[in-house]
Amino acid sequence: MPTSFTNLGHAIDRSGDLDALAVIDLGGTPAPRFYSYREIDAPADATACGLLASALTPGERVAILSANRGEFLAAFLGIMRAGSVAVPVDWKLPTATVELILRDCAASLVLCDRARLPLCPTDLPRFVFEEDFAALLDHGPFAAVTPQPADPAMFLYTPGSSSRPKGVVLSHSSHLWVIDMRLRDGSPEEPRVLVAAPLYHMNALAVSQAALAQHDTVILLPGFTAQSYIGRPPCTEPRR
Repeated sequence: MPTSFTNLGHAIDRSGDLDALAVIDLGGTPAPRFYSYREIDAPADATACGLLASALTPGERVAILSANRGEFLAAFLGIMRAGSVAVPVDWKLPTATVELILRDCAASLVLCDRARLPLCPTDLPRFVFEEDFAALLDHGPFAAVTPQPADPAMFLYTPGSSSRPKGVVLSHSSHLWVIDMRLRDGSPEEPRVLVAAPLYHMNALAVSQAALAQHDTVILLPGFTAQSYIGRPPCTEPRR
Protein backbone atom coordinates (compact mmCIF):
# COMPACT_ATOMS: atom_id res chain seq x y z
CA MET A 1 0.00 0.00 0.00
CA PRO A 2 1.96 3.05 -1.21
CA THR A 3 1.86 6.23 0.84
CA SER A 4 -0.06 9.20 -0.50
CA PHE A 5 2.16 11.83 1.12
CA THR A 6 4.26 14.47 -0.64
CA ASN A 7 6.11 15.89 2.38
CA LEU A 8 8.27 13.32 4.17
CA GLY A 9 7.75 15.03 7.50
CA HIS A 10 3.99 14.68 7.18
CA ALA A 11 4.04 10.91 6.61
CA ILE A 12 2.07 9.80 9.67
CA ASP A 13 -0.93 7.47 9.61
CA ARG A 14 -3.82 9.50 11.02
CA SER A 15 -6.53 7.04 10.00
CA GLY A 16 -6.39 5.12 13.28
CA ASP A 17 -6.74 6.08 16.92
CA LEU A 18 -4.73 9.27 17.45
CA ASP A 19 -4.49 8.45 21.15
CA ALA A 20 -2.76 5.15 20.38
CA LEU A 21 0.90 4.87 21.35
CA ALA A 22 3.29 6.24 18.74
CA VAL A 23 6.57 6.42 20.68
CA ILE A 24 7.85 4.94 23.92
CA ASP A 25 10.94 6.93 24.90
CA LEU A 26 13.04 4.73 27.19
CA GLY A 27 15.50 7.56 27.77
CA GLY A 28 13.01 9.47 29.85
CA THR A 29 14.10 10.45 33.36
CA PRO A 30 13.24 9.07 35.84
CA ALA A 31 10.79 6.86 33.91
CA PRO A 32 9.94 6.10 30.28
CA ARG A 33 7.88 8.72 28.45
CA PHE A 34 4.90 7.81 26.30
CA TYR A 35 3.72 9.76 23.24
CA SER A 36 0.45 9.17 21.44
CA TYR A 37 0.13 9.86 17.73
CA ARG A 38 -1.52 13.13 18.66
CA GLU A 39 1.39 14.00 20.97
CA ILE A 40 3.94 13.47 18.19
CA ASP A 41 1.91 15.09 15.41
CA ALA A 42 1.05 18.29 17.30
CA PRO A 43 4.62 19.24 18.34
CA ALA A 44 5.84 18.39 14.84
CA ASP A 45 3.36 20.95 13.46
CA ALA A 46 4.29 23.39 16.23
CA THR A 47 7.99 23.00 15.38
CA ALA A 48 7.28 23.73 11.72
CA CYS A 49 5.10 26.71 12.56
CA GLY A 50 7.72 28.04 14.98
CA LEU A 51 10.50 27.73 12.42
CA LEU A 52 8.51 29.66 9.84
CA ALA A 53 7.54 32.28 12.43
CA SER A 54 11.23 32.76 13.24
CA ALA A 55 11.83 33.76 9.61
CA LEU A 56 13.49 30.55 8.44
CA THR A 57 12.78 30.10 4.76
CA PRO A 58 12.22 26.80 2.91
CA GLY A 59 15.50 25.14 2.07
CA GLU A 60 17.40 26.42 5.12
CA ARG A 61 19.14 23.74 7.16
CA VAL A 62 18.24 22.89 10.75
CA ALA A 63 20.64 20.54 12.53
CA ILE A 64 19.68 18.08 15.27
CA LEU A 65 22.41 17.22 17.75
CA SER A 66 20.85 14.85 20.26
CA ALA A 67 20.58 11.32 21.55
CA ASN A 68 17.39 9.44 20.66
CA ARG A 69 14.32 10.96 22.31
CA GLY A 70 10.71 11.71 21.50
CA GLU A 71 11.43 15.39 20.79
CA PHE A 72 14.05 14.37 18.23
CA LEU A 73 11.42 12.60 16.12
CA ALA A 74 8.86 15.38 16.48
CA ALA A 75 11.44 18.04 15.57
CA PHE A 76 12.79 16.00 12.66
CA LEU A 77 9.30 15.72 11.18
CA GLY A 78 8.52 19.37 11.87
CA ILE A 79 11.65 20.65 10.14
CA MET A 80 10.63 18.93 6.92
CA ARG A 81 7.00 20.03 7.24
CA ALA A 82 8.25 23.62 7.23
CA GLY A 83 10.14 22.99 3.99
CA SER A 84 13.48 23.26 5.78
CA VAL A 85 16.16 20.59 5.53
CA ALA A 86 16.80 18.36 8.55
CA VAL A 87 20.45 17.55 9.32
CA PRO A 88 20.80 14.89 12.04
CA VAL A 89 24.42 15.03 13.21
CA ASP A 90 26.61 12.20 14.50
CA TRP A 91 27.45 13.47 17.98
CA LYS A 92 29.97 10.68 18.58
CA LEU A 93 32.39 12.42 16.23
CA PRO A 94 35.11 14.74 17.58
CA THR A 95 34.01 18.28 18.38
CA ALA A 96 35.95 19.70 15.44
CA THR A 97 34.25 17.27 13.04
CA VAL A 98 30.80 18.11 14.40
CA GLU A 99 31.56 21.78 13.79
CA LEU A 100 32.81 20.97 10.28
CA ILE A 101 29.44 19.36 9.51
CA LEU A 102 27.46 22.25 10.95
CA ARG A 103 29.49 24.74 8.91
CA ASP A 104 29.46 22.65 5.75
CA CYS A 105 25.68 22.31 5.72
CA ALA A 106 25.31 26.01 6.61
CA ALA A 107 23.01 25.25 9.53
CA SER A 108 20.82 28.21 10.43
CA LEU A 109 19.72 26.66 13.72
CA VAL A 110 20.66 23.74 15.97
CA LEU A 111 18.24 21.70 18.08
CA CYS A 112 20.13 19.78 20.73
CA ASP A 113 19.88 18.03 24.08
CA ARG A 114 21.67 19.32 27.16
CA ALA A 115 24.42 16.69 27.00
CA ARG A 116 25.34 17.66 23.41
CA LEU A 117 25.18 21.44 23.96
CA PRO A 118 28.99 21.73 24.40
CA LEU A 119 29.40 20.41 20.83
CA CYS A 120 27.38 23.30 19.40
CA PRO A 121 29.40 26.34 18.26
CA THR A 122 28.47 29.33 20.40
CA ASP A 123 27.73 31.58 17.41
CA LEU A 124 24.95 29.33 16.09
CA PRO A 125 21.40 29.88 17.35
CA ARG A 126 20.19 26.83 19.25
CA PHE A 127 17.30 25.47 21.29
CA VAL A 128 17.90 22.84 23.98
CA PHE A 129 15.21 20.18 24.27
CA GLU A 130 15.23 20.08 28.08
CA GLU A 131 15.41 23.85 28.53
CA ASP A 132 13.98 26.19 25.91
CA PHE A 133 12.70 24.06 23.02
CA ALA A 134 9.12 24.85 24.09
CA ALA A 135 9.83 28.52 23.33
CA LEU A 136 10.33 27.65 19.66
CA LEU A 137 6.99 25.90 19.33
CA ASP A 138 4.07 27.77 17.81
CA HIS A 139 0.75 25.96 18.22
CA GLY A 140 -1.14 28.11 15.73
CA PRO A 141 -2.84 26.72 12.60
CA PHE A 142 -0.40 25.06 10.22
CA ALA A 143 -0.42 23.13 6.96
CA ALA A 144 2.66 21.27 5.81
CA VAL A 145 4.59 22.79 2.91
CA THR A 146 4.14 20.89 -0.35
CA PRO A 147 7.64 20.34 -1.75
CA GLN A 148 8.65 19.36 -5.23
CA PRO A 149 9.57 15.64 -5.34
CA ALA A 150 13.28 16.35 -5.78
CA ASP A 151 13.43 19.00 -3.05
CA PRO A 152 15.87 18.03 -0.28
CA ALA A 153 14.27 16.70 2.91
CA MET A 154 17.48 15.96 4.82
CA PHE A 155 21.25 15.83 4.64
CA LEU A 156 22.97 12.82 6.18
CA TYR A 157 26.73 12.91 6.57
CA THR A 158 28.95 9.92 5.91
CA PRO A 159 32.74 9.57 5.86
CA GLY A 160 32.54 7.10 2.96
CA SER A 161 36.02 5.87 2.07
CA SER A 162 37.78 8.86 3.62
CA SER A 163 37.84 10.45 7.05
CA ARG A 164 36.13 13.70 6.02
CA PRO A 165 32.31 13.50 6.30
CA LYS A 166 30.41 14.33 3.16
CA GLY A 167 26.76 15.39 3.05
CA VAL A 168 24.33 13.17 1.15
CA VAL A 169 21.27 15.07 -0.09
CA LEU A 170 18.09 13.00 0.30
CA SER A 171 14.86 14.17 -1.29
CA HIS A 172 11.28 13.89 -0.08
CA SER A 173 10.35 11.50 -2.87
CA SER A 174 13.35 9.22 -2.33
CA HIS A 175 12.52 8.55 1.30
CA LEU A 176 8.79 8.34 0.75
CA TRP A 177 9.78 5.49 -1.58
CA VAL A 178 11.85 4.00 1.27
CA ILE A 179 8.75 4.10 3.48
CA ASP A 180 6.68 2.43 0.75
CA MET A 181 9.21 -0.38 0.49
CA ARG A 182 9.01 -1.00 4.26
CA LEU A 183 5.22 -1.08 4.57
CA ARG A 184 3.95 -4.56 5.33
CA ASP A 185 0.83 -6.43 4.27
CA GLY A 186 -1.41 -7.20 7.20
CA SER A 187 -0.87 -6.14 10.80
CA PRO A 188 0.33 -8.06 13.84
CA GLU A 189 -1.75 -7.79 17.00
CA GLU A 190 0.59 -5.29 18.70
CA PRO A 191 2.97 -3.88 16.08
CA ARG A 192 6.05 -2.46 17.83
CA VAL A 193 9.55 -1.77 16.56
CA LEU A 194 12.63 -1.33 18.73
CA VAL A 195 15.05 1.39 17.58
CA ALA A 196 18.41 1.20 19.33
CA ALA A 197 20.54 2.70 16.55
CA PRO A 198 21.07 6.47 16.71
CA LEU A 199 18.55 8.58 14.80
CA TYR A 200 21.34 10.32 12.91
CA HIS A 201 21.67 7.02 10.99
CA MET A 202 19.49 6.43 7.94
CA ASN A 203 18.32 2.96 9.01
CA ALA A 204 17.04 4.18 12.39
CA LEU A 205 15.22 7.06 10.72
CA ALA A 206 13.72 4.86 7.99
CA VAL A 207 12.47 2.26 10.49
CA SER A 208 10.92 4.96 12.67
CA GLN A 209 9.28 6.72 9.74
CA ALA A 210 7.84 3.50 8.33
CA ALA A 211 6.44 2.65 11.76
CA LEU A 212 4.71 6.03 12.06
CA ALA A 213 3.39 5.77 8.50
CA GLN A 214 1.55 2.54 9.33
CA HIS A 215 0.44 3.29 12.90
CA ASP A 216 2.99 1.12 14.69
CA THR A 217 4.67 1.96 17.98
CA VAL A 218 8.35 2.95 18.08
CA ILE A 219 10.23 1.85 21.21
CA LEU A 220 13.08 4.32 21.27
CA LEU A 221 16.28 3.54 23.16
CA PRO A 222 18.55 6.55 23.87
CA GLY A 223 21.50 4.39 22.80
CA PHE A 224 22.49 0.78 22.42
CA THR A 225 23.39 -1.33 25.42
CA ALA A 226 23.22 -5.12 25.46
CA GLN A 227 21.10 -5.13 28.61
CA SER A 228 18.43 -2.75 27.32
CA TYR A 229 18.38 -4.31 23.85
CA ILE A 230 18.12 -7.95 24.92
CA GLY A 231 16.17 -7.40 28.11
CA ARG A 232 12.52 -6.54 28.48
CA PRO A 233 12.31 -2.91 29.68
CA PRO A 234 8.98 -1.69 31.05
CA CYS A 235 6.95 -0.56 28.04
CA THR A 236 3.45 -0.48 29.47
CA GLU A 237 1.88 2.95 29.34
CA PRO A 238 0.45 4.14 32.63
CA ARG A 239 -3.24 4.95 32.74
CA ARG A 240 -3.94 8.50 31.54
